[in-house]
Amino acid sequence: MGGLAAIIPAAGLSSRMGRFKPLLPLANGTVLSRCVTLFRKCGVERIVTVTGKRADEVAACAAEAGAEAVFNPSYERGMYSSVLTGVRALGTDVSAFFMLPADIPLVRPETVKRLIDDFERLRPSVLYPRFAGERGHPPLISADIIPAILAHDGSGGLRAVLDGVEADARHVDVPDFGVVHDLDRPEDYALALGVAGIGYPLEDECRELFRLHGVSDHIAGHCRAVSKVAVALCCRLNDRQGTPRLDPGLVLGAALTHDIGKGTKRHEAAGAELLRAHGFPDAAEIVAAHFDLTLAWDAPVSEKEVVFLADKLVRCHGPVPLDQRYLEKVEMYRHEAGAEEAILGRLERARAVMARLDRELNDSSERIALEALS
Repeated sequence: MGGLAAIIPAAGLSSRMGRFKPLLPLANGTVLSRCVTLFRKCGVERIVTVTGKRADEVAACAAEAGAEAVFNPSYERGMYSSVLTGVRALGTDVSAFFMLPADIPLVRPETVKRLIDDFERLRPSVLYPRFAGERGHPPLISADIIPAILAHDGSGGLRAVLDGVEADARHVDVPDFGVVHDLDRPEDYALALGVAGIGYPLEDECRELFRLHGVSDHIAGHCRAVSKVAVALCCRLNDRQGTPRLDPGLVLGAALTHDIGKGTKRHEAAGAELLRAHGFPDAAEIVAAHFDLTLAWDAPVSEKEVVFLADKLVRCHGPVPLDQRYLEKVEMYRHEAGAEEAILGRLERARAVMARLDRELNDSSERIALEALS
């Protein structure tokens, strides 16, 4: 059995964008290099970039990132000519290949790894990633489909060929907005600049995480309430500091998912592990600490403390004074050996965190929580 390959068509004219998309700066490289690096991180053995317009520059960028380049002399005839160029370059020692246009640079490595694992298990004709019910890129296509691709006249593009093997196709649901986000317009690129490489889920991705992992409406409602308080605290802290230091997006993503592991033993650790598995390590670090934490007197307040305190100022979907939140737990678990002492210890640490935030806010965190949820 052959290995896996990836084809990255990067030959287009970028007419809708108005700028040449493959070479636009993104994160620490370019749009194209980010696509190449995605597959290299996932152990894909062969990565073929199809060039056309500005072929020499694109080929140099591809080579620097670790891919080979093949030139499509017919690139002005449209995408299917680049598909054919890429497929012809694969040879016979490939069992399956990804197809990822260069203008879809936000796919997470965890998504590609999941596609590889599921393809090995299911052996479909095509395996698609799917986000919120919408199929996206990159599909992983069996080499068995190559003869049909090469024989096709191009009408309807690659989609027409893949539609012909739909009965044997499968999909993988992923909480990855990147599989459906392409850079057609300047505003799409502007969004990509803001979110490329972030280690936390966007709001739409949080909703998909809830759905995929069966989070109840009650827990989802609590998480949304906590997120409102956390973002309010974050924004107030940034306003006080003059230069924003805390990331509201990270606060929102972590707060929305902080109880995603609820119902399991040590739910904070379970939730953090789940988030890491989906490619959200920064949110995972916060979720892992939201049950109990200590803030050293000389340590700066971070997103972690903001989400922690916001959670302690919300009971179910409404605001609650900090002491009341903990003392209710004391009454609930007083009969268990050591429980009262442990809960009161956590209360003291939470009081210290709130006192620190209150000083930096020059306001009451409890009052801000009440206002955020009113």
